[in-house]
Amino acid sequence: MKTGIMIAANGARLSLKDHKKVPLNKYDLLKTAKLCAKEGAQAIHLHIRDDKNKHSLDLNKYKETLHFLKKDLHDDFIVQVTSETLGEYNSSDIRRLIKNLKPECASISIKEIIENDSVKTLKEIKDFFFFSRAENIGIQHILYSYEDLIKFNKLLEQEIICGEKHSILFVLGRYSKNKESNPKDLLVFLNTLEKLKLNSQINWMVCAFGQMEIPSLVMAACLGGHLRIGFENSIVLPSGELASNNSSQVKYLKMCLDNLNIKSIDNITMKEVLGIFK
Repeated sequence: MKTGIMIAANGARLSLKDHKKVPLNKYDLLKTAKLCAKEGAQAIHLHIRDDKNKHSLDLNKYKETLHFLKKDLHDDFIVQVTSETLGEYNSSDIRRLIKNLKPECASISIKEIIENDSVKTLKEIKDFFFFSRAENIGIQHILYSYEDLIKFNKLLEQEIICGEKHSILFVLGRYSKNKESNPKDLLVFLNTLEKLKLNSQINWMVCAFGQMEIPSLVMAACLGGHLRIGFENSIVLPSGELASNNSSQVKYLKMCLDNLNIKSIDNITMKEVLGIFK
């Protein structure tokens, strides 16, 4: 059994008040990526901040940060950009960023990219997904509920999302009480995936909020999924103890996986997990 690991090191909301080791600038992001790679991470989910450390989708800032990271990271290490709107951006902003940036891969929330079901909107979204596939930009679709998965399937049926294989991220605990995940929440997604007969088309990954982050990820690995871990979703270990940094979380997770004889996937497979299919 094998799995892939991606680090989500900072998110859009955390500050140094939450944890003194949250990486907010390109220097700390590079250091974090390197430390996490040593512990077994194969990719980083990247959020950038503006000069006031607020969430940003600024094109030039993204270009600068990506260039800085890629020139020092191993060629096999993947950098995925976020398109999270945080209520400050919209679907047009997401599409404009990805089209102009052309990253190797990006994460996109179904909730945020589909603002309404008008003919005009769906045509624009279809054009965007066709553009991304043609440019070999890996798109990982973020799903927060089984309803999101049903909507994702509808978009496939309408051929708004194109391609034979797809990458999705199941998010556990984002809208639960106190943002605490429960490993069994994953089963709702997997049961829906099976009912929709999508298993053969999907590479799925999981992230989980709160203290049960790592137990949820271990369960996901045992069920054939891939794993996103880091401060974006939790700053504590399963014991409730504050994690010292992002790499300590990766190290803990890797120890659990090693004890279960779950190995790491290769780089080509990791690219496919994140939606890069060429």
